Amino acid sequence: MERQLLCSILFCQLIFLSEPSPSSEIPCVLIDVGYDCSGHSLQSIPDQLPSSVQILDFSFNFLPSIYNSTFARLKSLVHLDLTRCGINWIYEDVLQNQKNLETLILTGNQIVFLAMNSFNGPLALKHLVLGQTSVKDLKRLKSDDLNSLETLDLSDNSISTLDNLNNFIWYKMKTLNFQMNDIHNISAPEVSALKYSRGLDLSFKGNRIVHIEPRAFESYDFNSLDFSGCFDGETISTILSGLSGVRTNILKLAVYEESAKTYITSDSLHGLCSISVTELDFQMLHFPDLSSATFACLTGLRKLNLRRAHLELLPSAITNMGNLTHLFLDENDFRNVCDVNAHNFPSLTHLSMKGSRHELLFQDSCLRNLSELKFLDLSHGRLDTGSYCCEKQLDGLANLLYLNLSYNMAISWSSVPFRTTPQLKLLDCSQLKFSYDSSNQGPFSNLPHLQALNLSKSNLNLSDPRLLEGLQGLRHLTLTGNIFNKGVISDAEMFKHVPLLETLIISKCGITAIGDDVFHNLTRLTYADLSDNHLGTVSTSAFFSLRNIQLNFARNKITIVDVERVAGLEGTSKIDLSYNPLVCNCSNIKFIDWSQSQQDKVIFLEAP
Repeated sequence: MERQLLCSILFCQLIFLSEPSPSSEIPCVLIDVGYDCSGHSLQSIPDQLPSSVQILDFSFNFLPSIYNSTFARLKSLVHLDLTRCGINWIYEDVLQNQKNLETLILTGNQIVFLAMNSFNGPLALKHLVLGQTSVKDLKRLKSDDLNSLETLDLSDNSISTLDNLNNFIWYKMKTLNFQMNDIHNISAPEVSALKYSRGLDLSFKGNRIVHIEPRAFESYDFNSLDFSGCFDGETISTILSGLSGVRTNILKLAVYEESAKTYITSDSLHGLCSISVTELDFQMLHFPDLSSATFACLTGLRKLNLRRAHLELLPSAITNMGNLTHLFLDENDFRNVCDVNAHNFPSLTHLSMKGSRHELLFQDSCLRNLSELKFLDLSHGRLDTGSYCCEKQLDGLANLLYLNLSYNMAISWSSVPFRTTPQLKLLDCSQLKFSYDSSNQGPFSNLPHLQALNLSKSNLNLSDPRLLEGLQGLRHLTLTGNIFNKGVISDAEMFKHVPLLETLIISKCGITAIGDDVFHNLTRLTYADLSDNHLGTVSTSAFFSLRNIQLNFARNKITIVDVERVAGLEGTSKIDLSYNPLVCNCSNIKFIDWSQSQQDKVIFLEAP
């Protein structure tokens, strides 16, 4: 009786081996070369922290005032996060001992007093985050201490003017964020210093811009400009006039989801003719007079984002967008894939039409002009392919590498549905119920280059040995939510077609038993997920090797583990037995003894 009680105690303790024990001395978690002390209501830096700490997350604590002695001992700091610490007062030289500090995050502190020499000390402070800190103007920042800045985040404050922007050094700056402030007017003198930056990401997102001095940004060179949510249908032309002569890789002119309807006419976009841009974001706008004239000035455009732009079709004749490579049309009102008029975009490599709001007809050869297309996403909609899919619908897409058809209505495959797309590497058919003729060959028989296949919750017949035929190059296979016949995997015939498989996910498949040697053809398997099934035992004999493999048996019905089944785990191999009803008695004594000596091999977590 005593021995049984001892077994129960030992095993119940073993269940929590993976959980870190809280320290009574220091309420912080060791992370890499630093500590996470966030969210403990600390009012000072713990004395137990080593002075060599380089990364310190001290967010969500309480430091109403910061003095030059607050961090004096931590001279090796490189990254300091003080998000929402209730900081109101920051005195002189608070960082005088942190010569190596590169990142300082002060988000969410309502700073009442900021001394002129607050940031004196670091020799190369690169990233300064002052979002939601009640900053009203740039005078509060002494630029002499910030000559090495690469990131300056002033988002969500009360800044109304860009005065004193010229006091900063800009040739190192990479990111300048003014989003969600009170900036209404921008003059040429205010931003003149930005002319010396190269590749800057500049954001005015969420400011209600009324006026930009014409050509204020002429000859400036940016990586990205974000004016999302800054305009209405009338002021967008004012913004484009102010940007006349600018060069930028990315220009964002989107609106917020909760914004009032913003109607953009073709005439208001004429200012784009004097802007050099390669990627344009028009998300959630309305185009009442969409025509070829709308796109007249976009000759150099490579990427165009029209997600949720309330479109039913694109103009049939657009003659100047031959360089476009990426087109995003997600969540629009198209009723036919042909309404994209693909012949206008001969260089297109990426096309996304996921989340169509209406039933989307996919007719034969709709995209045949897109011979360069590599990425096609038609997921999360109500795709209607007519009788059979998808050989004729994908006609002309011989170079397609990625195809996503997931979360659509039930369809029927043609005899070889992907005959016209033999180069596919990734195919996602999850949540897509499909049927096919299994009498001749598998539906993927002509896809030798396919590396990842997702067939989760597709109502598959997993007893068909030809299902995976032709997939000799497959590396990752997901079959989650498909039921094996009678809950038993006993035939290795199906898996002989995928000898290079590295990841196999067969969770939630109603599996009750696995036969020996079932996965012996999978000599390269490194991860197998059999979680959320009905297994009563650990079936490691099914695998080719137990060296360097991760086995997930979580959330099954395993009560007793035969130690001989797991003793062969070698190298980096691990087995996850979390949330199984493992019994706390001596029936598991051998497994308990083995687990105590092999704690790095077993993962235990109790149900919450």
